[in-house]
Amino acid sequence: MKTATTVKAVRITLGVAGAGLTGYGLLGLPTQLGPSQLVGLLTWLAVAVLLHDGVIVPLSTLAGAGLTRLGSGLRPVSAAVLRGALMTGAVVTLITGILLKAQSVARNTTVLEADYAGHLLWFWTVLALTAAAAIYSSERSGRTGAGTGESRQKTRP
Repeated sequence: MKTATTVKAVRITLGVAGAGLTGYGLLGLPTQLGPSQLVGLLTWLAVAVLLHDGVIVPLSTLAGAGLTRLGSGLRPVSAAVLRGALMTGAVVTLITGILLKAQSVARNTTVLEADYAGHLLWFWTVLALTAAAAIYSSERSGRTGAGTGESRQKTRP
């Protein structure tokens, strides 16, 4: 029970520290930003919350349900590899999309000069091949019983 009490005390301490730092940051905003910048920041935060709760969460929930259905015939390890690969690809694609947009409006062409679209294509190719190999390997080892103890049980007298 001592561990539970210690964990509770640490959580409370971290919560109080986080609330204090948040309050300090919020109190410092009026001294750092002008009124129009504060309104812009609050608008940005409100849109970010709406975008997250209204678009990103429902889409990720639907994607998760679709991946669960798609991977229902897969072993749990293979399904995890599939979900991890697709989520990694989605995050990298999102970041690359931002870089492509910045590249299209950049005034200084030497700042963003990489071929982001080409690199993204290569990334997805390597990601798909790696995930497919991992899933194939996992599914194949699951069918033969390798690593599950089945082969050892058969050799016992």
